[in-house]
Amino acid sequence: MLLYINDNKTVQDLQDRFSKCFPYLKLEFYKEADHPLKERDKSNLIQPDRFIGDIRTKSRSGILEIKSWDKTSKVKDELKDLFGLNVQIFRMYCDQWIPTTYSDELTLRQQTELARTSSVIEAQ
Repeated sequence: MLLYINDNKTVQDLQDRFSKCFPYLKLEFYKEADHPLKERDKSNLIQPDRFIGDIRTKSRSGILEIKSWDKTSKVKDELKDLFGLNVQIFRMYCDQWIPTTYSDELTLRQQTELARTSSVIEAQ
């Protein structure tokens, strides 16, 4: 998938694109870098209607190519290093979104499969 990043995009634009390609995963944007406790702190969460130009620390625009075999940590690191965006990836587990903090060495495909499996189990 290609994620187009520029000042005129909103957080929601990037979230929608990511979730369309990885339906059991979602991106959340934060004012400060990820930390297990901060991920649950709503005051650190950036609202979906905010423009990317207002929240990032690097003014570089561009395209981030994200592949299903990329590790979760790689996607987070590239968004931070290239575009100055603090993100956390969440995976659906049963009927809840859980942060991938402790499973960042898994690929997006593996995260998706874990989420899909938990959804199937929950539905039974």
